[in-house]
Amino acid sequence: MVTTKLSAEETGGALGITHFSAVLGERAPRHMHTLEDEIFIIEGGEVRLTVGDRTETVEGAGVLFLPRGVPHSYLVESETARFYVVTTPGGFEGFFSQAGYPTGLGKSAPVGESWSVDRTVEFAESLGLGIIWGD
Repeated sequence: MVTTKLSAEETGGALGITHFSAVLGERAPRHMHTLEDEIFIIEGGEVRLTVGDRTETVEGAGVLFLPRGVPHSYLVESETARFYVVTTPGGFEGFFSQAGYPTGLGKSAPVGESWSVDRTVEFAESLGLGIIWGD
């Protein structure tokens, strides 16, 4: 579950903030942003983040900076995890609302569809986002 807390529209383009309520195994494949920096603020759970050649597991709470131009990935290693992702400049937070499935009030993913790494890659490419997948 990803919730936009602040959008680029609300911050004059300065930043975007999203909140993740994630489950075991949720991940972002290795990729690199060319347009924005990211800050991960872990507030609960265990998340393994790889930034360049460095891998760090954050348990409980912590903050990690993921600069543009540096390949990175994350993997949730606990049953659940909660974290914020701040992107600067803003705009990337729109990826989640456009690529995801609306929830709440009885809404769920269309039958037979779910979030996947392949779907993430395909959708990001179709939007023309500044993301390079892999090394």
